[in-house]
Amino acid sequence: MSDIFREIDEELRRDNLLKLWQRYGKYVIVAAVVILAAGGGFAAWRQHLQTERKAVSTRYFGALSAIGAAKEADAQKMFADLAQTGGGYALLARFEQAALMAKSGDKAGAIGMYDSIAKSSGVDPEFRDLAALLSAMHALPDADPKTVIAQVAPLTESGKPYRASAL
Repeated sequence: MSDIFREIDEELRRDNLLKLWQRYGKYVIVAAVVILAAGGGFAAWRQHLQTERKAVSTRYFGALSAIGAAKEADAQKMFADLAQTGGGYALLARFEQAALMAKSGDKAGAIGMYDSIAKSSGVDPEFRDLAALLSAMHALPDADPKTVIAQVAPLTESGKPYRASAL
């Protein structure tokens, strides 16, 4: 007798599940497809960003290699191109470009590049301070000492990372 009740109970459960699936099954399928599409899109986007970063890092390494091969003019062009890309490598390229300018004797260009980095609002304060310090260091032999001292005075405050160098 209990077998009959068990069979009836199983049939009621199956009927209820079929009714639920008929009512909400399409929503479950749509939700699963949306979740899979979002996961796939996210993975593809991360792969795209990683590929872009690898390409920029390869270009940066190529420019550094050009410096090592004594092709400063080529490296200068490569760094100028990299400076236009944005991001961390663009900032590093601007610093390298300014260093190459100073090395080649274009102190005014280097100072201008360092000053533009120091005045950029999108750059971290530590890098702005470094650019201001490097600008002052390159300007020191030819500029008025009072002007250079005024330029590095904000860097001598307690807690600044380049305080010792600025002093």
